[in-house]
Amino acid sequence: MPDFPIEELAHRAGMTVRTVRSYITRGLLPPGERAGRAVRYTDVHVDRLDLVNGLRRRGFSLGAIEVLVAQHTDRTAEDALRLYRGMLAPWQPEEPVEVAEDELPDLLGPDAQAPGGAADELLVALREAGVVETAGPGRVRVLRPDLARAAAGAIRLGIPPGALVGIRRRLDDHTGAVAQMFVELFAGQVWAGYVAAGLPADGAPRIQETVEQLQPVATMALLSSFRFRMQAEMDTFIARISRDLSPEAGRAIGVRTTDLDDG
Repeated sequence: MPDFPIEELAHRAGMTVRTVRSYITRGLLPPGERAGRAVRYTDVHVDRLDLVNGLRRRGFSLGAIEVLVAQHTDRTAEDALRLYRGMLAPWQPEEPVEVAEDELPDLLGPDAQAPGGAADELLVALREAGVVETAGPGRVRVLRPDLARAAAGAIRLGIPPGALVGIRRRLDDHTGAVAQMFVELFAGQVWAGYVAAGLPADGAPRIQETVEQLQPVATMALLSSFRFRMQAEMDTFIARISRDLSPEAGRAIGVRTTDLDDG
């Protein structure tokens, strides 16, 4: 296995040497191997830093990661950290995609390739909403491909893509509140008991399994609620247009009642 000095390790991990040394001091990273007077590091250290930094990006504090590394005496620290990082995997959003600007319609599907400048309109709307950003000359980075495809689908429905993308923040606010409810449910009903038991290593797989299964459960519950509310809103809408098309409304605008009745 190739080895290298701490400076190279820090460079590969995108960190400073000082930070790497602090990780070693805190036990987050194992010490290097001595080779004479030098200390050498390997890809194993790079992988450990990747695990630690991945958890940090997902909101784990260094203190919490220290506990995770120290508590699992029956498995390697790498296995422990992968286990907890795996808890977050089901909720990872779709990764951003970078493409040439003229390849964007192909990425978003046939709905984005409608005639009449729809693709150009879509690109403008996605830029304004912060869903697409410039990645270089003639290239774009699609930050939320799923939302971009939904906006493309709006073209087929006759809805201006900007109208759909424009409600993104409202959607995020509402779904954020729903996500918070499910996280609080998990925290109170599952995680609290795990903490009270002292975070036992043999209980971690159950925690991961619960998190993985929480996604489809939450999705089904949210979809059921949305369908119910959507039907109620459509019923209200139909009642409204029925009033608009009533004989009285027709007479008010000069339409024959028999025409309305025949329809």
